[in-house]
Amino acid sequence: MTSIKRLLLSACLAFGAVAPVHAAPPTDAQIDKLLETMDMQRTLDEMFVQIDTMGEQMGQQMLGENATSEQRESLRAIMTRQQASTRRILSWDTLSPIYRRVYAQLFTAEEVDAMNAFYGSEAGRSIIRKMPQAMQLAMQEMQPAMQTMIAEMQKTLESELQHSDDDAHKGDRAH
Repeated sequence: MTSIKRLLLSACLAFGAVAPVHAAPPTDAQIDKLLETMDMQRTLDEMFVQIDTMGEQMGQQMLGENATSEQRESLRAIMTRQQASTRRILSWDTLSPIYRRVYAQLFTAEEVDAMNAFYGSEAGRSIIRKMPQAMQLAMQEMQPAMQTMIAEMQKTLESELQHSDDDAHKGDRAH
């Protein structure tokens, strides 16, 4: 056996000896307990309230201050239908199997137990209760940056489309 082959064999054996043992996957019961401990269904309900509020704000901005009462009533009807659709599509019955699959694929039994212990503690429960508010505040803080980004994208797109139209017209005149 050549020295290169011996070196490769030694490296493979050494790597195999220190390779981590696959940790046990979490059980369905562990994941169910975690979803309950994290109060995921309540968090989802709170997310709907935030989505509803953001949608209503966007609708009001789109209508503007001079909107008629008919336009405002139409917006309310549209928002009511949209909210019902969102709740149907993102219901707990729809999302919980997704969470279960993702958590089962991503976390080990030991990690799920650790999360259960943490989120079951007083500090963990406090953090869970504050997370929707933290997300809402973060979204509010990001809104000016997002508006600037959208305005810049719109300006760039308009400019690019204008140049594209100009180039197309130049080609028409050249013929």
